Amino acid sequence: MATRAIPKMDVLECLPSATEIAQRRVVGKDLDFIQNMIERADALTIQAQNATDYIQLSKIIDNFQKLASRAEERSFTLKEFSKDSNPLTEINSSGQLQEKVRLLSEAIEPQITNLKLQFEANLNSQFEKYNAEIDNLSSSINSASSSGDVVALYEPIKNTINEIFENARVLNADASADTLIQRLNDVSQSYQEKADIYADAFKSDALSKINNIEQGISQLLGNVDSLNSVNSVNDHLSSLTEISRLVTSSASELNIYPESANIIININELSIATHDKITNMIDGNKILNKLEPLTNNPEELVRAVKEASFRGEVKVVEEQLMPLLDNTDNLAAKVNDLLIYFQSNGYADISIMSVNKIDKSISRIEVRYKMAESSDPNTLASSVSDLIIKTDERLEIMQSIDPETQYNLLSTSVAQVNDAVNSSDISLFFTNPISITRDVMMNSRGCVDSAFKDFTREFGGFIESVFDPLLLFLSSFEQLMLATPWPVFLLIAGALAWIGSRSYVVTFGSMFAFFAIGFLNMWEPMISTVTMISAATLLCLAIGIPMGVWMSQSNRVQSIITPILDIMQTIPSFVYLIPVVMLLGIGKVPGLIAVCIYAMPPIVRLTNLGIRLVDKEAMEAADAFGATYRQRLFSVQIPLALPNIFAGVNQTIMMALAMVVIASMIGVAGLGLPVLQAVQNQYLSLGVLNGLAIVALAIVFDRVSQAFGTRIQKHRSGDVL
Repeated sequence: MATRAIPKMDVLECLPSATEIAQRRVVGKDLDFIQNMIERADALTIQAQNATDYIQLSKIIDNFQKLASRAEERSFTLKEFSKDSNPLTEINSSGQLQEKVRLLSEAIEPQITNLKLQFEANLNSQFEKYNAEIDNLSSSINSASSSGDVVALYEPIKNTINEIFENARVLNADASADTLIQRLNDVSQSYQEKADIYADAFKSDALSKINNIEQGISQLLGNVDSLNSVNSVNDHLSSLTEISRLVTSSASELNIYPESANIIININELSIATHDKITNMIDGNKILNKLEPLTNNPEELVRAVKEASFRGEVKVVEEQLMPLLDNTDNLAAKVNDLLIYFQSNGYADISIMSVNKIDKSISRIEVRYKMAESSDPNTLASSVSDLIIKTDERLEIMQSIDPETQYNLLSTSVAQVNDAVNSSDISLFFTNPISITRDVMMNSRGCVDSAFKDFTREFGGFIESVFDPLLLFLSSFEQLMLATPWPVFLLIAGALAWIGSRSYVVTFGSMFAFFAIGFLNMWEPMISTVTMISAATLLCLAIGIPMGVWMSQSNRVQSIITPILDIMQTIPSFVYLIPVVMLLGIGKVPGLIAVCIYAMPPIVRLTNLGIRLVDKEAMEAADAFGATYRQRLFSVQIPLALPNIFAGVNQTIMMALAMVVIASMIGVAGLGLPVLQAVQNQYLSLGVLNGLAIVALAIVFDRVSQAFGTRIQKHRSGDVL
């Protein structure tokens, strides 16, 4: 039932309006882009005129370079509007941009000259500063007398190297930068020597700390069972918090050593044991409070104790109350005694929140512990060496901001903008990809999608009714095969295999394959798959063989149909599933159509090829005997082309089987559906079994069809009867 009528405008009528709308949007965006560039150039000009610091001026020049690069990227737009005017904006032409760029250049150029002395003074002061820092670092390294001193020196060394790294564009203006790197390398070498000296002492201290932490964890783990009051719980939790903080703070010292691997495992085990113990204490107190009113009712007390035991494993219930179920007097007395004991030890004041908080903190320790940067002296020395290498590379590749380089950069940026505006149409044509604008594409696709949806609403019901006989055939055929007893099915399958192959191995192998699939509880999915493959193969042969014959008789028809077959074989199956599902919904018929689209090309191509390869002498002999066109086709060409045709049948069956899994996505039952479910839910065994079943079917169909094709070929050549 249609919900709305087909739109009055078709796709071709929709395109002009889409193009017009898109053009207005694009023009507006491009004009905004030019206006933004002009405003940016004005802002940079003002900044340049007010600049009082050379570094600030260098940043303005960098921004100017970015503006020029952006103009170069949008050169096509600049060229397009170079001679136009737009009354909706303040732009008369992109020549305004050229003028603004010229003014910006004129504002920057004198500032470079004015601030040149400042740059040189700043450069000299930076070299003096860094040389002094390196002298201090060298002195500190020489006076280091412990592993702690070596570790403490890492941060100052790192900070100095990072500062030099950040100021590379200033420092590489002077040849002394190489000397600075050499001095840093000397510092690195001295630091490495000190690290080698104190590495053993650092390791010894670390191993001692590891041992102390493990002893502390072991002691706390041994105290868990003895927790019996709110005070002991609070003391235990305080100790647990303290040792977890110690583990976290010591991560950089310890995580490099294999001996520390058990720390995280043990502290997690301690956390779990503590949580279980305290939870048991809290739960036990709650249960005793519920049992206390029932001490005067023995039957209800026994029932409540059993229920508590069933609901959870609380030690006070399992170990002290459950053994007394047969003696209700002692059970009631035990409940009262335990409740008094729990109350006197403050069980009601124990908070589970504090336990959960510690658990969360400990659960994060492992990640923090492993991610902590090692403070081992040798590791730190290696890190220093890497930082110096990166700094040296940056000094080599970074563009200097010395006055001479800035002058050149300024000229280059101005030329970039002018070239972008004045570049030739020929150059733009070859250097810019020509494509439909995004707005045109979006509007056009919207028209196509809307028209197709309306078409499916209007005619979808009629199209489905056209395929109802095919659906009835598929359902009836499948029901017939399912109703056939399995021994009869195996005999029929064996008989067909024998007729096709005349081979005992193929015959009994086929029967065994079907039996094995059924034995593994995949009989019904296998029947559904065989039904679909059989129907798809028959439909492909009914359409494909006549089409192949038609192609073989006409080169023009072949030139038309061949591209269609190429599309059918190469287009992703998910693409043509969309219109099929929109027209026919999900189920057997759309699945059959999808399988046929994918599997039909081989039979068409090989039928065409087989007929075209028929020996010309045989055709001339047929003509000499006065054979008609029909006689030549059915008595000479098709019989001689049968080996190729049966090769096409074989390939069609194989490609239909390959489509089984994809067809299951649109509601086709069979072996492909469990494979799809296995992929979605990560069921390895289910996917492997059904995949092997599909492989078994493929082997059966392949061997039988190949053997039959071979027999036909031998029969035609006179080798067999």
